Amino acid sequence: MAANKKRVAVVGVGNMGKNHLRIYSEIPSVQIVAICDVNSELIQASALKYEVNAYSDFRKMLASESIESVSVCVPTFAHYEVARECIDRGVSVLLEKPIAESVERAIALLELSRKKGVKLLVGHIERFNPMVKRVKEIISRGQLGKVIAIITRRVGRFPPQMMDADVSTDLAIHDIDVCNYLLEELPLEVTKNGRKNLAKSGDDSVEFFMKYANGASCYVQANWVTPVKIRKLIITGDKAYLEADYVNQEIEVYQSLQSGETQATKIIPEKKEPLKEELLYFLGCLKDGVVIDSSFALESLKIALGS
Repeated sequence: MAANKKRVAVVGVGNMGKNHLRIYSEIPSVQIVAICDVNSELIQASALKYEVNAYSDFRKMLASESIESVSVCVPTFAHYEVARECIDRGVSVLLEKPIAESVERAIALLELSRKKGVKLLVGHIERFNPMVKRVKEIISRGQLGKVIAIITRRVGRFPPQMMDADVSTDLAIHDIDVCNYLLEELPLEVTKNGRKNLAKSGDDSVEFFMKYANGASCYVQANWVTPVKIRKLIITGDKAYLEADYVNQEIEVYQSLQSGETQATKIIPEKKEPLKEELLYFLGCLKDGVVIDSSFALESLKIALGS
């Protein structure tokens, strides 16, 4: 019955928001009660499709509807304003990454959520990729031995919905967070090299080199210059070598045998949609009263911005 369903809303129903809507509509325990966007054509089409109330002003939506949680999928410059208003009203928030456009605003959101006792999950989606979860298990079990180096490559064509995005906070931040997540620590040293190649405003290519206390180093490459889409993760350990693909969610592990030959093992985790896994996790936290700590998102933003 609707009375037992989690009442959710989505603010921003464009590129990512439409996927939040689709997935929420597939979850029996959820009732989408309202959506909001400044694009009138987009919002009306989505309202008809999902039979929900539509708003152009998120404050009016929050004041008019009984909402328990909101997915905030607006451009980065509006993250702070929308998330702050939701949290201030006691509404739980799933906020698309990056947490905010500045470190100061990111800190303010985290502090406000703690003060109000409101759940705030920043959606670093690759944490919910079955491939990444399996790689973390492989590392934790010692199958690679001591991790020496991690290389990530996230490149492709220039996105049409650029708006206020910068390649560091739009692309590279994914892999910065994955490296921290896999190594379970933050880097001691960070070198950033960002450049404008084809873009007129923000950087469209960047490389990060990060050194960790455990001796590991990470190289993160991201750009909107490469004409093909690549999403790769490569890890060198002192016992084995691993290559993985974020998109097809497949992993290959290579080990040297005593015979001098190399043994290759292909691992294919059960394929799942990372965004759906993220939303299910968030809803589970709301249902079970699980404490959410999104401070990892602040740390990734600091690195991405070179702060």
